[in-house]
Amino acid sequence: MKNLMISPSGIRGVVGESLTPQLALEVGMSFGNLMGKGPVVVGGDTRTSHDTFMAAVISGLQAVGTDVIAIGKVTTPTVQQLIKIHQAKGGIVITASHNPIIWNGLKLMNHSGSFLTDNEYDTFISHYENKTFKLSNWDNQGNITHDLKALEKHVDLILDKIDTSIIKSSNLKVLIDANNGTGALANPILLDKLGISYKLLNSEPNGVFDHDPEPLEKNLSKIIKELKTGDYDIGFVQDADADRLVILDENGRFIGEDYSLAFCVDYILNYEQKSRSQKDVVVNLSTSKIIEDIATKAAATIYQTKIGEPNVTAKLKELNAVVGGEGNGGIIYPSIGWGRDSLVGIVISLKYLAETKKSVSEIISTYPQYKMVREKFAVNNKQEVSDFLTKVDNHFSKEFNLDKQDGVKVLFNTGWIHVRPSNTEPIIRIFIEEKSIERANDLFKEVISLK
Repeated sequence: MKNLMISPSGIRGVVGESLTPQLALEVGMSFGNLMGKGPVVVGGDTRTSHDTFMAAVISGLQAVGTDVIAIGKVTTPTVQQLIKIHQAKGGIVITASHNPIIWNGLKLMNHSGSFLTDNEYDTFISHYENKTFKLSNWDNQGNITHDLKALEKHVDLILDKIDTSIIKSSNLKVLIDANNGTGALANPILLDKLGISYKLLNSEPNGVFDHDPEPLEKNLSKIIKELKTGDYDIGFVQDADADRLVILDENGRFIGEDYSLAFCVDYILNYEQKSRSQKDVVVNLSTSKIIEDIATKAAATIYQTKIGEPNVTAKLKELNAVVGGEGNGGIIYPSIGWGRDSLVGIVISLKYLAETKKSVSEIISTYPQYKMVREKFAVNNKQEVSDFLTKVDNHFSKEFNLDKQDGVKVLFNTGWIHVRPSNTEPIIRIFIEEKSIERANDLFKEVISLK
């Protein structure tokens, strides 16, 4: 079905078209058959279809005898943490993350609070595709309980794991754009407990987003303007389910998704985990070389995976790595949890400023500078994807080394091109990094001419 994306990273579709209550019901039944008695934690972001899909998923779970712990409108990492707090068998997050407002979706988590393993996903998708639902009779329906303190429990867990005393005495001033997503619910809890001065933009958690949910510079004119005219130390922007975080400096400069990740990784390697002898870092193939530079300087080893949080998380677990994430602004700090977590990113960033007494711009100015072009174009089917990747492969393979783990990545001495199909939208993504924006733009023109 067009605009229905199904992968280990989740299920996403256009509400009322490819994503329907019937589909959500069947996902609930299939997941319940995988999880057994459960319980399963269910929560989601603030999108306007939240209640519709929450009800359908819960009905599906209960229909196959799976118990449910409903936690309402929360961030994605909150669901991941509550799975562990409640010692649940798994969780479902009703969210389309950074996708446009017309979308919603479902993310599936296992008992560890991370995405399903390959074997778990294969079992789930078999139930779903073959409709092998084992419905329970009248006396074996799943029970439902509610946890109305989920966000507070998530915040308290972070503050229990990270010493934030220096933040509380820092007098830092923060501006955050929650874009009417679940950050609007979580941020006040976190920042009030940190005891710092803050202002929240787009603070109504109604899912009617003020701007496109993907936290790209072109979507952030409001916060950029206020940072330039106001008196703030740092700016933050979250996507709809608050698993991704991007940072703006005190002057309103968008430092970029990769540099937002780098800012957090830098602090964790050199301050939070400085004494650790073995320091491994895991990112995906589309992440900037800045992470490699920071890792090398901190005597850490970097590993790259295919795109998708499940792949990064699996490698983090395999290596018992210190930190990881994705170049979209998603920090994963295993000491706290196995998912991208903007609340962790906020705490780490504020601690960096408080401890060093430096500004964001001062810290970023010490990093090697790369320029990133991120573009995308829509496709109608898998054949279009295959044809375009073949053209890219043929065009560059004679001159350069290629990495074909995930799409086609072309490796240069000074940069790289990565062309791949999205896991979450019917699009092809093009990432290009170079030392100069002019060179990056020229390479993009060369790639797009192959369409």
